[in-house]
Amino acid sequence: MTNLKHIIGKRIHSLRTEHQLTQAQFAELIDISVNFLSEIENGKKGISQDTLYKLCSKFSISADYILFGTQPTNPPLSSAEIIQYINHLDAKELDTLLKYIVSLQELRKSITP
Repeated sequence: MTNLKHIIGKRIHSLRTEHQLTQAQFAELIDISVNFLSEIENGKKGISQDTLYKLCSKFSISADYILFGTQPTNPPLSSAEIIQYINHLDAKELDTLLKYIVSLQELRKSITP
């Protein structure tokens, strides 16, 4: 059986080295200790959902890369593309979108210290 912690640890190590960050710099960005990061990178410890969320948010990557080694097939939309979609929504759809955005902001506030 493949050691999933080891595979995920290698992906996190690769992400850190791609950004030319030391363990101390990387750990500070995702709010964990250097020792814990080292244990994650070496496959000794798993990553929590909160830490995965912070890592993906800080580096603008999908959790798919960390968990499965793949990027989503749909690239992120540009601001212009998002505005184009919004401009084509009716009043009810805009209201639903606004509620979703407010809920998402509340969720981020509850997760981010």
